[in-house]
Amino acid sequence: MDLQAVATAEEGFALAEQAPIPVLELESAAPTDPPGSPSPQFGRCAVEALLRAGELCLQGRADAMVTPPLNKKSMHLAGYNFEGQTQILGELCGSKRYGMLACCGDLRILVATRHMSLRQALDALDVNLVVKQIRIAHEAARRQLGLTSPRIVLAGLNPHAGESGAFGDEERRILAPAILKARQEHGFDTAGPAVPDVVFREALEGRWDLVIALYHDQAFIPLKLLDRRQSYTLFVGGPILRVSPMHGTAYDVARTGKADAEPFAFAYARALELARTRHGSRDQAAAYPMQEQ
Repeated sequence: MDLQAVATAEEGFALAEQAPIPVLELESAAPTDPPGSPSPQFGRCAVEALLRAGELCLQGRADAMVTPPLNKKSMHLAGYNFEGQTQILGELCGSKRYGMLACCGDLRILVATRHMSLRQALDALDVNLVVKQIRIAHEAARRQLGLTSPRIVLAGLNPHAGESGAFGDEERRILAPAILKARQEHGFDTAGPAVPDVVFREALEGRWDLVIALYHDQAFIPLKLLDRRQSYTLFVGGPILRVSPMHGTAYDVARTGKADAEPFAFAYARALELARTRHGSRDQAAAYPMQEQ
């Protein structure tokens, strides 16, 4: 692979297709640590690259960004206490409501609590947090997925969605009140709380457009049972169009030649497709401006 350093994004975009791949150099020093294990050097470079790409998108100098996975341990060793890339981009955008939408085919899942321990996720659940996630899900379904009347369902937390309190009261105490509050205050109709070991199969079969999962593995176990080479995540809740493959940093195969590039290539193609759709929507809006009522 031939690379060349460029001073600006504009210089890189102006190069001919057959030219060496343009690279924007980081301000962080090039890492000298051996690959394959967490390192503060890797964390600094990864976070800087993410912020630089996000700024280019916010400034309108890039239409989309595709991010490989970021190792959370490396990031924390570098002194950044973010829970993940979603939080970094959300804060960069200054967004009050942002999240991560994970997709594989017709299965689309918004993760209500992302990179935290299961104990922390359970402690974080309350009515207001769930209402916020319902709003994010409905807004993302309209803006990112283009669905005018999305069918959205909230997964339950407990076995059998609590079975009327027999296996836990979170459905009755938190989830059902949140669904009602989101409908009354924001006009968002959401089904649930649904039995979690059934709802993801229902979504895959077309009953639901989007499922709200309550914690990380509740979302990613069903997703990763599907085709991981055509799975991706979207940043939602801000103006940045960011797509990422749905896998980790794979330090165990670093520099062995065994890594599979197809998931990243699919995420890249998806970003191009979404960027073209977004531009088409903007062009159409400019061609047919709304008349004053």
